[in-house]
Amino acid sequence: MLTGAPARAPRYLPWTVWGLAALFVVYNYVQQVAPGVIATDLVQAFRVSAGELGNLAAYFFYAYALLQIPVGLVVDRFGPHRPLIAAIAVAAGGSVAFSWATTAGAAGLSRLVVGAGAAFSFIACLKLASSWFPPGKFATLAGLTNTAGMVGAAGGGAPMAALVRWMGWRGAMGVLGGAGFGLAALVAVVVRDRPRGRAGEASDGGGSHGRAGLLEGLRAILSSRQGWINALYATTISIVFVAFGALWGTSYVQKAYALGTVEASVAVSTLFLGAIAGSLFFGWFSDRIRRRKAPMIAAAVGGLAAMSAVLYLPALPLFGLRALLFCVGFFCSANIISYAVAHDLCPPERAGLALGFLNTCYYGGSAVSQPLIGWLLDVRGSAAASAGIAALTVNDFRFALSSVIVFLAISVVAALSLEETHVHSPLARAPHLTRDQRTD
Repeated sequence: MLTGAPARAPRYLPWTVWGLAALFVVYNYVQQVAPGVIATDLVQAFRVSAGELGNLAAYFFYAYALLQIPVGLVVDRFGPHRPLIAAIAVAAGGSVAFSWATTAGAAGLSRLVVGAGAAFSFIACLKLASSWFPPGKFATLAGLTNTAGMVGAAGGGAPMAALVRWMGWRGAMGVLGGAGFGLAALVAVVVRDRPRGRAGEASDGGGSHGRAGLLEGLRAILSSRQGWINALYATTISIVFVAFGALWGTSYVQKAYALGTVEASVAVSTLFLGAIAGSLFFGWFSDRIRRRKAPMIAAAVGGLAAMSAVLYLPALPLFGLRALLFCVGFFCSANIISYAVAHDLCPPERAGLALGFLNTCYYGGSAVSQPLIGWLLDVRGSAAASAGIAALTVNDFRFALSSVIVFLAISVVAALSLEETHVHSPLARAPHLTRDQRTD
């Protein structure tokens, strides 16, 4: 693994490379929250039920989850630069296709394409961070990467709603596609796999990067009990962002507080504002105290308590709702520590594969959660199913969203079961690093 950029490289270059890759993470999260903003439009355009809408939105996560391990293998073997260019272009093309869709099937297929492209965003960004920055900064960079995603989620809601109001949902999705093609061009020109003059980790297929080496690495990751517990934590504490923040939260807040789409989107975006602060804090704090488990436990308990208050405390003022959603986002953003745990548990040359496994579990849970809540809404409000989302009551939403509380309770158990991994971190594996490399 690389320990830093060469001295002759401009100091801003690592941040420029990481920043452009992080813009694709922003793009990924904007695409994730878009269906929640245009949920009513999609129901009307494709004449689907709540459960069917959940499935349509979840196609993104089906592709995302299934491709995470292959993505990890690709970036480990070939480097992230060229795959990243192709992935951004694929996601942009899928967004344009979604804007043209005339049936639910075509829309679902388009979402599948967007998810397939977006699948490269987080892993490629962290792989570049691993190559361009010292190892002691990894959890901090992971936190910054997650912050970029939360910026996309928080910033995507209200502006997306305003854009939809101005030019319709099809025009808004087309604009997202055009922005993606522009980003692909920038990445092609600026980003490189590693600093110039440093040997790369990608391989031509020999040695430990050959087929046998890849299978051995995959076997080691899949047989790690701690790896599975870590993945369970990351999955269950994160579902609130996808199930509530990205799809069902806006509809719930509209119903519970009698707000319009834009106002409800602004309120729900507070969840992601909290996650921005939390991602910055937990990544830095975990590196600072050189501990993973303690902040993961505290965050899981805090997230469970805050989300329970959001759903079950009666007659919350709107300010109180926003404050609690900020707290939910802050605590649940501790999922970022899971990426540092995965990084601790694997050799550096397998970082992409380990992160891919973690993301497979994470987004697999996300893919399940959206249609699960839609199905629970259909079951609870079956008498009014033909009338669509507008006919559902606040209690219908609370019943379905209680599944998020169950997932958060599981995250507490997972955090308590996890062993401390920081002793296996890159710093512990690389005692030859200089003091500057350890603290830079």
